[in-house]
Amino acid sequence: MLEPRFDIVAAASDEHQRHSEGSILVLPDGRWLLGWSEYYDGFHDASSARLKGMWSSDRGDTWSDPFLLLENDGKCNVMNVCFALQRDGSIAMSHVRTDDETCYYSYTFFRKSVDGGLTWSPHEPMVDMETWRGFPANDRFLTLSSGRLLVPMTLNRMSDGDSAESFVLAGYTDDLGETWQLSRGMTTVGQAGSDTGGASEPAVFEKKDGTVVFLIRTKLGTIWAAESMDGGETLSGSYDTGLQSPAAPCIVGRIPSTGDLLLVWNGVEPEKPGSGGPRTPLTTAISRDDGATWGNFKDLEPVSGRSHMYPTLTFDGDTALITYSQGEIDSVKNWTTNWHNTSLKLARVPVQWFYD
Repeated sequence: MLEPRFDIVAAASDEHQRHSEGSILVLPDGRWLLGWSEYYDGFHDASSARLKGMWSSDRGDTWSDPFLLLENDGKCNVMNVCFALQRDGSIAMSHVRTDDETCYYSYTFFRKSVDGGLTWSPHEPMVDMETWRGFPANDRFLTLSSGRLLVPMTLNRMSDGDSAESFVLAGYTDDLGETWQLSRGMTTVGQAGSDTGGASEPAVFEKKDGTVVFLIRTKLGTIWAAESMDGGETLSGSYDTGLQSPAAPCIVGRIPSTGDLLLVWNGVEPEKPGSGGPRTPLTTAISRDDGATWGNFKDLEPVSGRSHMYPTLTFDGDTALITYSQGEIDSVKNWTTNWHNTSLKLARVPVQWFYD
């Protein structure tokens, strides 16, 4: 049986204590473009970070020197890069700008390249920054069968006091990123503003009948879902998938050679209600019926003394490319990820491995 190959593609160091939230794009000429968040002044979510990139022309065997993809122009950082190849051949890119230590003041920006990633347009906000705050996680673009480019997002707003409520909705464009629309209405999970309420960091896939499904990070110990019958313009109420998970995001994609869905997430019961840990193991599963049921559960990264989190997913032929952040687990607060000494890891996995 062919086995996965694992490589650290951006290693933690004294200068850069966190490399995280990556995205890989496979271009038509065979090159891979990797982007990620490089932290340079701390390792917390609101620490200073810029976006870096690398190229590979040999399917990940070697990489170019890192280059600056986007300098930090936020009050805290820029992070959560997403890539997509648009129908005209241009490369779409989104990212998040964070302007405060709570990450409440976070905004989504868009830019694109018409020359294969050599140069980029100025980055512009995708939403009204005066009234809307929120963001997608990394590697979240999805091109629908209609040609629409969609990105699932978290909307944050303040409730009474200092607690933030979180909801899920979509941003979408029908004109190659020139203009963006937001879903009319949004969905959440549980009681918004409560210790276990709220919905965040959704992943998304399109069923064969055109229904768009949002797989949602929650604090309830399982992944929840919501659906849209109109390409993200409106969303249903949320429901429980029954898939165990801490408060951590998943990623999902359709395997080109089989048409089945592949899910990657931390498939484990949370350490306690509402917990974001443990973020180990890193689990995979297959669905042959558009997400109604899941099987072929396997651990890509077994339980260990490291966290494996914020996975990404793309395909190059019969190989799945999965990047994820590999970080420390706090030795005092059991299963708590502290993000110190976090490296970006790439798994190149033969598709057959998920079925064996």
